[in-house]
Amino acid sequence: MPLTNKNDEQLISEYLTSEKEEVFRLLLLKYTNQVYSFVRSMIGNTDAEDITQEVFIKVWRNLKKYKMGQNFKTWLFSIAKNSTIDFLRKKKALNFSDLENPGDDYSFSETIESEDLLPDEAFQKLQNSEFLKKLLEQISTEYKTILLLHYQEEMTFDEIGKILKKPLNTVKSSHRRAILELRKKI
Repeated sequence: MPLTNKNDEQLISEYLTSEKEEVFRLLLLKYTNQVYSFVRSMIGNTDAEDITQEVFIKVWRNLKKYKMGQNFKTWLFSIAKNSTIDFLRKKKALNFSDLENPGDDYSFSETIESEDLLPDEAFQKLQNSEFLKKLLEQISTEYKTILLLHYQEEMTFDEIGKILKKPLNTVKSSHRRAILELRKKI
């Protein structure tokens, strides 16, 4: 079977048994743009290439630790998220409170119906605008990560939960709070 017809797990298995550079290169080509786009959205253009390169170096070094049967994309984006947060910590002393897990209780104001656009609709309309980029800079790293993984990388809340190592309901609650926080800023 040609390499291009193999799924991620088959490619990883083949790489681990043969260590052929072309096999790893296929994984790299498949995910580089997605990882770069995610990192760039988190920190801007300046250091995104360096961090993306660092992510794939970590993947290459740790591929032997990858557990077969695990979703490779989720594993990869966990590394990307952690590398980005490490960079932010080094660069601008990221507050640990930004990464804390907020409680699952909704505030009263979140339950009030509005005639405005639904939060998801507002986010979708703003998705590619410069205005949205500025808004995302104003919210916590956790909220920003969830929004980017869900809307930009089209990951499910379950996949995001695995990346962030948080329960599904916590991710859903954080997503809702992030959308509502963006909505307030609009």
